[in-house]
Amino acid sequence: MKKNETPRPFPEKGIGRFSERLVTLIGEESVRSFGRRVEISDGTLRKYLQHNTEPSLSRLVRIAHECGVTIEWLATGQGPMHPIDEPSSSEIVCNYTHIDVAEFNEEFTLIPGYHVNVSTGHGVLADEHPIKRHLAFRKKWLTYRKFESCKLAVVFAKGDSMEPTIHSNNSLLVDMADTKLTDGSIFVLRLGDDLYAKRLQKRFDGGIELLSDNKEYKDQIVKSDEIDTLQILGKVVWVGKDIY
Repeated sequence: MKKNETPRPFPEKGIGRFSERLVTLIGEESVRSFGRRVEISDGTLRKYLQHNTEPSLSRLVRIAHECGVTIEWLATGQGPMHPIDEPSSSEIVCNYTHIDVAEFNEEFTLIPGYHVNVSTGHGVLADEHPIKRHLAFRKKWLTYRKFESCKLAVVFAKGDSMEPTIHSNNSLLVDMADTKLTDGSIFVLRLGDDLYAKRLQKRFDGGIELLSDNKEYKDQIVKSDEIDTLQILGKVVWVGKDIY
């Protein structure tokens, strides 16, 4: 090192050049925008990018802090790019746990899913329809809710009459052991040849109202002398849905 020369924060040898790592950090952002973010002028940044000069330690620390990278990686290209305990927002760290079949069967119960669309489907649940898939539910949760797994079935919603509670193609867990009408609960029911998922409300005149959560749909009334045409197949106790 020459007399009076300021020591560089970089080793003479490293992995790649600082300019290359700077290009990585800037990405698709403009040099001007990046410069404002790290409080370094455009001209100085361009000198770094052209490998004409290197930043002081204070600027190196500022860039590393602003971009969420380690100083070691920024200065030398060595070590992890991001702090180990703070993965970047663009990285997803997934940890998978493998369990054997016996352990799975001890922890979960598989509930059959039938290819039945409530509100437009036909027939009744279970025996008349083939099982298309199974959904796993924790046994502890089923016990906590006092469900009998052999009395549960999964069907699929069709239409928007129960939005926002139930959306089209949502999975519905139905407790077929619970067919006693309770006001305000959602049931899967058969009315004539059609299946519906509706809230039920008793009427003073002995009839039953079929209520839609989507107020664009009119409520339906099953009169007392038509009750025999309505069959409650089970209560909807869980809804599985996508959030986007």
